[in-house]
Amino acid sequence: MDEQKPTKVVIADDHRMVRQMLVNTLAGCSDLEVVAQACNGGEAIEVCRKHRPQVLVLDLNLPDISGVEVTRRLTQMGSDVKILILTAVEDERPLFESIAAGARGYLLKDASIDELVAGIRTVAANKGVLHPRSTLSLLNEFQRTRQSKITPLETHQKVVGDLTPREQEVLRLLGQGLSNKEIGESLVISEKTAKTHVANLLRRLGVKDRVAAAIFAVKAGLSD
Repeated sequence: MDEQKPTKVVIADDHRMVRQMLVNTLAGCSDLEVVAQACNGGEAIEVCRKHRPQVLVLDLNLPDISGVEVTRRLTQMGSDVKILILTAVEDERPLFESIAAGARGYLLKDASIDELVAGIRTVAANKGVLHPRSTLSLLNEFQRTRQSKITPLETHQKVVGDLTPREQEVLRLLGQGLSNKEIGESLVISEKTAKTHVANLLRRLGVKDRVAAAIFAVKAGLSD
């Protein structure tokens, strides 16, 4: 059996020290390979064209083209690269713009090494990942606009009505942006059991990841 090839990663950040730190970090992960670096937005687009990575770890504040615009252009080009924003910017506007432009993840630079590596693997698997504080911001935005969404509130509430009481409770906690550990503490169960409940719930709802489930909870009115 052929050995599975590592996920190809490109790092785009205008600070050389940050890029080198990320390269050194990912060097210890046998399933991840940094194939190129970029110090600005234009270079990020070019190296993605050349190397066709699975994941682009992208800073927002680049000297020529913003990370949001890089994301938008790659999406419009039909690129398959999954974009993980890694930034110190905690404002809501770039978060919303990045997700709308096609980014699959948004992590702040105060995330731990483990969170970063897990985030890269998550977006590589075509799932979404958000920093907990970013999750709450995004959910608050959906709360403000949910009544104008195409899918009516009643439809989501009907789906929730078909869930078990425990599944409804897990969904409500996801809608509050809680992690598996926090869900476990709230329900007085182990983190492992909470993780199992979340996985089962995602299958019941037919969604790919916990971010989508959290948005579903908001639309169903469970996170109030």
